[in-house]
Amino acid sequence: MQPNEFIPLFALLAAAICGWKLIPASRSSRSRFTKGAGYAFVAGVIVTSGSLLLLYGCRLAITRRFTPNVSPDQKHIAQVISRSIGPGPPYTAVQVRSRWQIWPKAVLASEGAPEEIEVRWRTDSELVIRYAAGYPSDANYPISCEQHFETVKITCEPIAGYTLNPDPTSLRGQQLRAAIDQSYRKLSGTQATAGNAVQITGVVQRYISPGTQYLEALRTLMAAGFIVNRRSPNQDVGQYSVRSACRADVNVVLNWDGPPDSGVVQQVNGWIDVSCP
Repeated sequence: MQPNEFIPLFALLAAAICGWKLIPASRSSRSRFTKGAGYAFVAGVIVTSGSLLLLYGCRLAITRRFTPNVSPDQKHIAQVISRSIGPGPPYTAVQVRSRWQIWPKAVLASEGAPEEIEVRWRTDSELVIRYAAGYPSDANYPISCEQHFETVKITCEPIAGYTLNPDPTSLRGQQLRAAIDQSYRKLSGTQATAGNAVQITGVVQRYISPGTQYLEALRTLMAAGFIVNRRSPNQDVGQYSVRSACRADVNVVLNWDGPPDSGVVQQVNGWIDVSCP
């Protein structure tokens, strides 16, 4: 456990001591306001205590710390951490501190996978952070990144796509994304203004065709930036939105058969819903 992970325990202990000291004072006070404030504070201590015990005692809040990366001169340390609370996306950050510093500083934070961030020291005083940054048209692009930490210069290198080191499947997903975005750019003003659903099934089927293994198709969609949800036992719906002057929602529906680990895609449909002001 790192020093900063003791903060919830310290906060809980301090609040409990203050609450314990305040209870007698609240009871003996003649002022209704003082009594009310005291009891409200004690109630807050109880709620806070319960929340912290639930998160940390029941392991609902899980922190993963990856191998520290030490600068060549041994004066600074960079480390990727990931903190998960509940079913939502993880909080992933790059923390930097000096060799003898207790509290690190987060210089980059995102909701991406910690495996999609790489840190390396170019020199004693220059840190390079490479990270999978989605696509420029995505709402979460770009991710903010600090430029300096004390005497250390920080260089951030966003890599387009959702995979920092793509394999054949993720490369196919990036090609699918490029083909869809190109189709969107070719839409005429009439198509966009009318708000019609523009079919892109033919574009999608170049990369995900009937007969494709289901897991391969799913990973391809995710590498292209789709958020995929299960609509029925054998149907998945993927969607992402393009950030532009118009609103464009890209949709793909996969119908597949068999168990998830060995199922096969039966049908693929894709379209773009465009609406302009």
